[in-house]
Amino acid sequence: METTSLTLVPPPPLVPAARNENEPIGDAVLDVDDIAALLRVGRNTVYDLVARNELPHRRLGKQIRFSRAAVMRWLDPWSSQGAAKGR
Repeated sequence: METTSLTLVPPPPLVPAARNENEPIGDAVLDVDDIAALLRVGRNTVYDLVARNELPHRRLGKQIRFSRAAVMRWLDPWSSQGAAKGR
């Protein structure tokens, strides 16, 4: 029986596949999988945050989309609190 070892590699930076080159990266539109990777949480956690209206999002029919800039602004108060507490 062969033994294989697994090496964990960090995910590549998030860049939407169909991004217009003239569009600033801060205005990128992301889907649930992209946001889950960005926040390093599971898809179900993203859906829970959306259901509780805690995460800025837009619904397009059954699809949920996120502005990367809006999500980064949503995260900003957390980073400010962590810095104030010396974290």
